Amino acid sequence: MTENPSNPADEIVYPEQINTDFLMALFQNAYLKVSRDDVGDIFLKENFTTWIFPQEDGLQIRFMAQFKANLDLPRIPKLEYANMICDRMKLLRAYVDADDDIGFDYHLLVEGGITKRNIVFALRTFINYVQVALQRDTENVIS
Repeated sequence: MTENPSNPADEIVYPEQINTDFLMALFQNAYLKVSRDDVGDIFLKENFTTWIFPQEDGLQIRFMAQFKANLDLPRIPKLEYANMICDRMKLLRAYVDADDDIGFDYHLLVEGGITKRNIVFALRTFINYVQVALQRDTENVIS
């Protein structure tokens, strides 16, 4: 990775720089309408809510989206849907949580350094992957 000092988006950032304040400023500077909830967590609303969490002392950034599942379906079709997404969309993890709702997440590795541009692109990619996963819900698992 080569740092391009003439373009701030190509600046390399390291785990010790990753925190909610840094991520909030980064996404705002990228013209994304991010907000914070009452405990300070960052989220972005575009057709659905994406949550953004620094993890492991900045070694990773977790992108997460959760959806209410169809209450009329038993747990097995929900698990089958999550397994299908995990099998077909390798970068996106799908899961069924304790409330039988559906979640998606992706962990972006920061260890060793990453550009600001790649963090923003990773968020955009996550959102696009979730949209594809929602389109693959042919059994109406998500309500």
